[in-house]
Amino acid sequence: MKLKINFILKTGVHGEIPVLAIMNFGYKEFDALKQTYVYKPLRYYTGIKVKKSDWNEIEKLPTDKSKRATLLQIEKQATDIFNYLITTETVTPERLKQELDVKIKKKEDQAIVTRVRLVDFIENEILQEHGIKQGTKNCYKVLSNRLTDFETKIGKQLYSSDLNEELYVSFMNTIRERCTRINAVTHYYKAFKAVLNRIARKYKVNVFNPTRELRSTDKLRSVTEEKIYLEFAQIEKIIAYEPETKDLANAKLILLTLLFTGCRYSDVHKIKPEYTYSKNNVTFHYARYLTTKTDTEIVVPILKPLQEAFDANGGTAEPMAMQKFNSLARDIAESVGLKEEITLSHTNSFGKKELTTKKLFQLISSHIGRRSFVTNLMSYIPITVLSKITGHTNSAIESDFKGLGSSEIFKYNKISLIDNAALLVKILRIYTEDKLDDFPIKLV
Repeated sequence: MKLKINFILKTGVHGEIPVLAIMNFGYKEFDALKQTYVYKPLRYYTGIKVKKSDWNEIEKLPTDKSKRATLLQIEKQATDIFNYLITTETVTPERLKQELDVKIKKKEDQAIVTRVRLVDFIENEILQEHGIKQGTKNCYKVLSNRLTDFETKIGKQLYSSDLNEELYVSFMNTIRERCTRINAVTHYYKAFKAVLNRIARKYKVNVFNPTRELRSTDKLRSVTEEKIYLEFAQIEKIIAYEPETKDLANAKLILLTLLFTGCRYSDVHKIKPEYTYSKNNVTFHYARYLTTKTDTEIVVPILKPLQEAFDANGGTAEPMAMQKFNSLARDIAESVGLKEEITLSHTNSFGKKELTTKKLFQLISSHIGRRSFVTNLMSYIPITVLSKITGHTNSAIESDFKGLGSSEIFKYNKISLIDNAALLVKILRIYTEDKLDDFPIKLV
C-alpha cells in the first residue's frame, strides 16, 4: 500500500482558493447506497490559498515559491506519517486526518472527543437545554429523526468525525426527496449547520463546515416565493359566513383575529380587548402582549369588525392546533366561494422554478391573516407605524415585502406603542371615510 498525493484547487470558489490534498492509498469502504465497495481518498484542506492565476495546472503547484515549498513539505510530512501508521494499524482517512491535524496544523490530539454521534448530541444535549423554545426543539427533533433514517439507509451511525462533503450532500439529497419546496430544505440546512457549530464549540474539535467547504452549487439559500392574500371584498364574505359547528365558529374567529391584527398564529390567543384608549376624541379597545417568537411587546388596536366578532361570540377565540385550524379555514373559504384559480410560481426542493395552479381556498393557511393585514394597509399606513403593530423588524419587512423597509427610518421611530396604535386608528378613520371604494369594510 502506497500513499499518492495530488494537490487541486477547490471548485466553486472565487478569489483566493483553498488548496486540497487528495490522498489516495487504496482504502475501500462499503457504500450502502451503491451496494458496492468504493475507494475513499482523503480530501485534506492544506491551509494554503492561492489565486487561480497563480496556479500551475501542469505541475499542480503554486507559482509562488513559498507556498510551493509549504505544500511540498506537507506532502513529505503526510508521507512520513502514513508510512509510520501503516506499520502499526489499519489506516483510514479519518485516522490519517487526525494525525495530519496534530503534526501539520499543530492541533492538540483530540481523539477522546472526535467521535460525536450527531443524533446523540441532538437528543442528549440540544433537546435537554433549558430556554430553547418548543418550536426550535421540534425543528431539532425532526432533524434527529431524519438523521436516524439516513443512518439506517447507509448502514452505520453518523459521527462528526466521519462527516465529509459526500456524506453531507447525500444526506441533504434525502431531505430534498422528502420536501417539495427549497425553503423547507433550507430549514434543515440551517439546523444541521447549527448542530455542527455547537459540536465544534463544545468539544473544541474540527467538524465539516458547510459554509466553507461546500461547493457554491450545493449551498442553500432561502428564496422569496409568491404568496396570496385576501382582499377586503373577500374578507367581507368571511365576516358574513355563518358557521354550523362550534369548531367552525372558533376557526372563523381565529381567522378574523389574524386578518384584523396581523399577529402570528402563536399569539392569536393573546389578542384580548382588555384595555381602552380614550383621548382627543379617539376611543378604541386594544390588546397588549409579548410575542411568543421574539418577546416583542405589541399594542394592537381591536378594529371594529373584530370587536363585533368578539361581541357576537361572547369572548375571544379559543386555542386550536394549527393543523386543525388550517383545515377548517380552508373549509370556510370554500364555503364562501373563494374558488377562483390562482397560478403561483415556486422553487422546488432542487432549486428549479415551477408553476402551480390551485383554487384560492386551497392556498389558505394560518399566515394569510398576517400577510393580508400588512398588504391591505401598507399603501395607507406608514410602514414604521404598521411594523410596530405586527412586530416586524425592518429586515423582516424587507424580506416579506420587498422594498418597504429602511433601517435608517426605523432607528428614528421613537413613538410609544400606545400612541402608535392611536395613530393607526386616526389614519384609518380618515381613509375609511374618504376612500369608500378602497375600504368596503368599516374598520374603525
